Amino acid sequence: MSKGGDLLTAAEAAAASGMPVRAVYRRAAERLPKSAVVRRDGKMFLTTVGAIWLRLDRDLPRSVPASIRRRLYGRTGAKGIDRAEVGEGAFRYVCEPGIAAGEVDLFMREYRRAKALIVEDPEVQGGAATFRGTRLMVHPIADLLGQGTAPSELMEDHPHLTAEMMEAAVVYAKTHPRRGRPRKPGWRSDTPVGETRRARSGM
Repeated sequence: MSKGGDLLTAAEAAAASGMPVRAVYRRAAERLPKSAVVRRDGKMFLTTVGAIWLRLDRDLPRSVPASIRRRLYGRTGAKGIDRAEVGEGAFRYVCEPGIAAGEVDLFMREYRRAKALIVEDPEVQGGAATFRGTRLMVHPIADLLGQGTAPSELMEDHPHLTAEMMEAAVVYAKTHPRRGRPRKPGWRSDTPVGETRRARSGM
């Protein structure tokens, strides 16, 4: 199980639970017990147990009411990650978080390994994430892998790049998404804004 003291940003919790960052904010506000959410300096963080609850929330049938979800999650976190059951009228809802806990724990171990290989040093590449001891930036490697570039091809181009580093790049890029994209220069627009034709005077 992951360390209970871990606090995850919304992006980290999204990667751990397999859902979009927007959904993390929404579900943290509407469905998770208050103990899962920590606010510091105006920012929201989730506990690792909260990330497990998010994973469960993603997989539960949509028909399960939000009130039942909160009760289930509250019970699974009271004495560790255990099976919980809640009854409401003729219905009974059961939550077994063992698989979700294992998936989040695996992600956290991979994420810790990635962070050990990657630094953000203001003196190197302007503070962009790079692999420790190199000037090789992380996000471009993750982008190329996401576009289908073969790992063997990347290793030919970058002799110091290892399989472990490439795995770390993918995990790190998920938890540290780039903020926006560079704007495309106006002169590179696919279509002109307008066209003006002038008749040439006779000679």
